[in-house]
Amino acid sequence: MKVLVGVKFNTRTIAILGMLIALNVVISIFFHIPIPMTHGYINLCDAGIFIAALIFGWRGVVIVGGASGLLLDLLLGYPQYMFFSLLVHGLEGGIAGYLGASK
Repeated sequence: MKVLVGVKFNTRTIAILGMLIALNVVISIFFHIPIPMTHGYINLCDAGIFIAALIFGWRGVVIVGGASGLLLDLLLGYPQYMFFSLLVHGLEGGIAGYLGASK
């Protein structure tokens, strides 16, 4: 199954990525701190993105970071930021995965 250009993910990898997305969203929902002045919040989404970056490299963590950011904003009641979070957390994961995978 080709998800990205030239990248093949098998069923096991897709299942693990889905579980990492779900785990990241649940932990971030449980540990989020609203900030009234900025209409935003602080959460642990970045910790899950960096852990996934060390495990999968940049290709897998782009999916984990983008989907986690999008779902988190949607479920916490900030839908106006969900597409911005998709891009920002996806890029964050891509950069972290690229830097973590390069040795």
